[in-house]
Amino acid sequence: MLSSIALSLSAVSAAATPMNSLAFLNHRHPLHPSSSTSYRGPHKASHPPITSFPFPSADVSSLRYSNSQFEEVKHEENCTSTSEIGSRRSFLSSATSIAASASTLLGVPSYANAAKGAAEYDLEYYLRDVFMGNNKEGNLPPSNAPPLPPPRTLQGPLLPLLLDDELQTSIPIQELSKITNTPPSTLSEQIKAVRSKVQPAFSARYPWKDELVSDEYYFDLTCYSVWKVASIAIPNDYVKRDEFLRNIGRRILEEAISKEIISKQSIDALSKAGEKTGSTLTSTIPCIIEILNLFQSTNYCSNYRLGDKNDEVRTGPGVFDELDDEELSSSSTGGSVNCLVSIYDPSDLGGALQITGEGSRFAPDFVGPTLAAIWERVGGSSSGSGGKKRGEGVVAVQFESYFVDPVYRPNPKDFFPNERFYQYTIARK
Repeated sequence: MLSSIALSLSAVSAAATPMNSLAFLNHRHPLHPSSSTSYRGPHKASHPPITSFPFPSADVSSLRYSNSQFEEVKHEENCTSTSEIGSRRSFLSSATSIAASASTLLGVPSYANAAKGAAEYDLEYYLRDVFMGNNKEGNLPPSNAPPLPPPRTLQGPLLPLLLDDELQTSIPIQELSKITNTPPSTLSEQIKAVRSKVQPAFSARYPWKDELVSDEYYFDLTCYSVWKVASIAIPNDYVKRDEFLRNIGRRILEEAISKEIISKQSIDALSKAGEKTGSTLTSTIPCIIEILNLFQSTNYCSNYRLGDKNDEVRTGPGVFDELDDEELSSSSTGGSVNCLVSIYDPSDLGGALQITGEGSRFAPDFVGPTLAAIWERVGGSSSGSGGKKRGEGVVAVQFESYFVDPVYRPNPKDFFPNERFYQYTIARK
């Protein structure tokens, strides 16, 4: 009964409040439309959806209304007295209020009351659940994804270390070959097969211009294919998967030093950090900044932030200070230091989101392990020299990465991240 009354009442507010139907398309990851990443941005939108629907018109004279309950209201013809006219105005005003309440119940917004608070959303949710029911997956489908910019062109001496078109000599292929005892040529064939299979679906969301790894979106597709093959070659062995990822970062750092891709000043400062007498985090800052600049100049990312955005002092060159050095220099305290890094629009973001949406955390990553490799050198070399294994030093570096959507979106299904956020913990062993 309440539904029929609400349908009739909608005619009262229809003249003053036009209603438009909203059409939404499923924009989720093209290879797995129903998937949703487990890493959300800083906001947790929980508002019930708001949707407008056109209702049929109805005669106001058929409405029932009174102070305590709805009663029959009959239209009296030829009633021109002042009191009757006032009663009609009072009735119409009350009916409009009822229509607004019914519209709120059914999820039909009024432009005059478009902004709602938590209490209104909660009331709307519970009333809808009582009279109409709420879908488990939500009452509003995902919105259309915002249009993507044209793909960037990756370039510079870092690119062939990350990926090569032949899929033979780049660092991820070489490291995967070592850890699985599989020839690079075999891995190359497997990666190309996976890439060919998922290429049509991936291109629908990330359209590339050239089928070259220098094209940002084709680079993204190739990264996804490499890590999918790696997940098959290293099944459920999380220790080996972590070793594979970290070795990629260590090799990138070693090649950048040996080929002098980074400056001699940064190399010298990093060497000082690797000495037992000069094991400081502050000594790694020039190399950290230069490595991040190298990724940005390669067009791997659009920008980056080193440090906490809410602390203007501890960012960039001031990310570490003498107190942090003291925290790690003492063997008795066993302290730790945290560091935050943000990478904006990384070229492997689409593939990483897709794999994460498929339920795996073994996703493409280059910046994360490379920065970890730098801090591993504090107090000891991670290159394998001096009788030490790669990564064996006096500090342990742990890190997690998250995907961040900087825009608040009321629909919790809308998630369009452009940032990969890293949280590092550097602790003395």
